[in-house]
Amino acid sequence: MEKRWSVLDALRHSRHDWLNKIQLIKGNLALNKLERVHEIIAEIVREMQHESKLTNLNASRFAEWLLTYNWEAHHVVVSYEILGDGGDLSLYDELLVTWCDAFLQQLEQQADSSGENHLDISIEIEDASVRLFFDYRGKIKDGDALAMWLDSHPPKAPIRCGEAFIHKEEMTVLLYITNE
Repeated sequence: MEKRWSVLDALRHSRHDWLNKIQLIKGNLALNKLERVHEIIAEIVREMQHESKLTNLNASRFAEWLLTYNWEAHHVVVSYEILGDGGDLSLYDELLVTWCDAFLQQLEQQADSSGENHLDISIEIEDASVRLFFDYRGKIKDGDALAMWLDSHPPKAPIRCGEAFIHKEEMTVLLYITNE
């Protein structure tokens, strides 16, 4: 993680994001697109629910990394969702943020900057395990380089890398943590 955001930086970015959302609602109201306004509000509520779940995982550095990733210019836009209730990832916080940040650096190098690149991270929490699904859509310059990086940079135990699928315009990677 390169930059630690100050409280003022965080407030500035948050205010900017909220003003954008309000402008989007106002614009659709002005065009009398009420159905779209309801969709936007539902998206905001869903996003806030996932943000709340993320911050309740007790992995503050990982949560900060995810929440602030898109605040700087990148070739890849990151979104996330938390599936399941509860969970305490405090023991894995540093391992998660270190590996995920290194992985995103590699993905940024291989993402074709001429197109749209999006990475969805789904964090699925069950009683005995946590799984992180990385689902990338966008052009990949050198999939072999990404595969080699994944093979040579496995996360540290107890986090393990599961299946990885890499194609020219998509990639999925699975990380999992078991409490066994």
